[in-house]
Amino acid sequence: MRVPPRNWQDCGVPEPTWTVVVPVKRLHSAKSRLRGALPAVPHEELALALAADTVRAVRACAEVAEVLVVTDDPWAAAELGAAGARIVPDAPAAGLNAAFRHGAAVAAGGVPVAGLTAD
Repeated sequence: MRVPPRNWQDCGVPEPTWTVVVPVKRLHSAKSRLRGALPAVPHEELALALAADTVRAVRACAEVAEVLVVTDDPWAAAELGAAGARIVPDAPAAGLNAAFRHGAAVAAGGVPVAGLTAD
């Protein structure tokens, strides 16, 4: 008789509830390596579309309880907040690592935290 393999869910371990931190630069300077990649699309719209797709994909993951977007861009904050992310203000010019640390510090204590760039 073949016994199916067990996984963590069969062992009584509760599903993880992750907080995912997604830093987003000001849209005019975000994703600079893609500037001009789609000449018919304004660069800020392309950067925002990438960030919005990232937030929606993470929100669709059953293990994710919350998405924290760290940004000081008002347009990104409005759009990504509407997509279900909690917006955390960023310190201008603080950098990617500082944004990840700030988001992790804001996350609820005891919850696993992951970082993900918006591309």
